[in-house]
Amino acid sequence: MKLSVVEMGDRMVPRMMTAAAGQLIHKWVESQGVKVHLGARAEAISAAGGAMKVKLSNGQTLDCDLLISAAGVRPNIAFLEGSGIKVADGILVDKRMQTSVTGIFAAGDVTEAEGFHSGRPELNAIQPNAVDQARIAALNMLGGDTLLQGSLAINVLDTLGLVSSSFGQWQGVPKSEGGSSVELVDDAHYRYLSLQFAGDVLVGATSIGWTDHVGALRGLIQGRVHLGSWKAALLADPTQFMAAYLAAAQKVA
Repeated sequence: MKLSVVEMGDRMVPRMMTAAAGQLIHKWVESQGVKVHLGARAEAISAAGGAMKVKLSNGQTLDCDLLISAAGVRPNIAFLEGSGIKVADGILVDKRMQTSVTGIFAAGDVTEAEGFHSGRPELNAIQPNAVDQARIAALNMLGGDTLLQGSLAINVLDTLGLVSSSFGQWQGVPKSEGGSSVELVDDAHYRYLSLQFAGDVLVGATSIGWTDHVGALRGLIQGRVHLGSWKAALLADPTQFMAAYLAAAQKVA
């Protein structure tokens, strides 16, 4: 089977990972025989002799037997019209996952919940957040008073055997807000690691080719752990994130 990927952005996974990470994934999939077309989109589809021709915005035409359109997701909220429940792009909820109507709760991809870093309502249609929101909604529906920490950006991909992940503010924060970062690139072995800091707190991370203990990155971010001297250690060697987690986060816990 010959596979072609058409991506509107200037790199692969532009809304999930850093430019260097996207370029490394691009290099990997092409090494596996996949053709990638960047900065392009499908504009027209025509049939000729049982096969399809797909015209791209860059002027190229691709012949194909099967076309898969994967252009993202959108909350289905039309059924709530006239219900009194406030919606924007999704259903607006508070930290208890309650809607604007008392006693009615919502959770998962359909909601706009408070962002972990932004503090503002945002759509974050990913499974870990849906599970966390459902747990909190259920506890509060049963009479509890449990609050959402905030919706955290989490992406984990398996691209033809190459595992990558990103957490939190993977794109980093401005230096004016105390931002700093470190990036490790190993093109030859398809390994990559980027850590983003605000002060001495890890706020975002991107990894490729790292599977052991990668959840520690999420733990450091979601725990808002102050790293202290461990920040300098991570700037010198970002691969020591598990040691930093054990030393700093476990102490906090």
